[in-house]
Amino acid sequence: MNRQQRRLLQKKIGANANKNMQEQLNLFHKLPEACSSCQEPFDKTNKEMVKSWNVMVKQEVVRLFCPECVRKANEVVDDFIEKNNIKGVKDDRKPTD
Repeated sequence: MNRQQRRLLQKKIGANANKNMQEQLNLFHKLPEACSSCQEPFDKTNKEMVKSWNVMVKQEVVRLFCPECVRKANEVVDDFIEKNNIKGVKDDRKPTD
């Protein structure tokens, strides 16, 4: 790969990264004021809440979930997997503290 090709690739990657970041920032104003499941209020200025709550974006719909609802959902999934003897399931869920 020559210098011109590397520069073109870097330019393309940079443009895509900036575009993706801009799209995500535009969705920030759609962030709910409470948990989408239990309606527990969310304070955007509380750093601990911002770090511990989960945000899901699918097709421009923004959902917000508190740690307790995430824990309950994970338990339901674990119980389902255990009861149905499902093997080989990739577990990519983040551990919650």
